[in-house]
Amino acid sequence: MEIDIKALNALIPVFDFVGIVAFALSGVFEGMKRRIDPVGVFIVAFSTAFGGGLLRDILIDRRPFYWIDHELYVVACFIICFLAPYIYRFFQKRKTAHDWYIFADAIGLGIFCISGTSLSLAAGVPWLSSVIIGCITGVFGGLMRDVFLNQMPGVVADRQPYAVVGFIGCWFYILLLELKVSVDISLWLGMFFIVALRMACVIFKWRISYFVKEEARSQTEK
Repeated sequence: MEIDIKALNALIPVFDFVGIVAFALSGVFEGMKRRIDPVGVFIVAFSTAFGGGLLRDILIDRRPFYWIDHELYVVACFIICFLAPYIYRFFQKRKTAHDWYIFADAIGLGIFCISGTSLSLAAGVPWLSSVIIGCITGVFGGLMRDVFLNQMPGVVADRQPYAVVGFIGCWFYILLLELKVSVDISLWLGMFFIVALRMACVIFKWRISYFVKEEARSQTEK
C-alpha cells in the first residue's frame, strides 16, 4: 500500500490538533468532576491528549516525539486547563457535562486511532500491526487519565464497545485506502465512522455480551 506522504504530513497536524483538544477537554471534564487541583487537571488533560501519541511514537521509533515537535499543542492544552473552571461550569449549568465528555472522548478516539494507523502505515508497518498501534494511540491516553484518577480504565471496564470500535474503524480506513480513496477523504471518513459507531453504542446501549447470560442467571437466582 502506498500512502501520499506529502498529503499525510499536511493533514495529520490539523487532524491531530482536533483530537488533542477533544481529549484534553475530556480530561478536564473528568478532572473537574473529581475536584482535583489545577496541577492535577493539567496532568490529567496532558496525559489524555498526548499519552497515546507518545506511545505510538515510541513503537514506530518516531523522533522527536509529537508533543515536543508541536509545542503550540501543549500551549493549547495549557489554555484549556486555565479555562477549565469556566468550561466545566458552562456545561454543568446545562447539565450536559457528561454528554460532552462522552462526545469529546469519541472524537479523540476516532482521530487518534486513524492518525496512529496512518503514521504506522507510512513508516512501513504491516496492516495488522498498524491497526493495533492505531488502537493503542486511541485508547492509551484515556487509560492514563483513568489510572491517574484512580478508577477502573474505561477501555477494560466499559462493556459498551470502545477499543473494538477503534479496531473496526482502523480496518475501515485501510479498506478506503485500498479502494484508492484519497488520503484526506479516508482520514476524515475513518474518523467519522469511529465517532458515529461509538456514539451509536452509547445511545442505543449496545454492549459486549460475554457475561450477560451469567448476570441474568445470577439475578434470577437472587
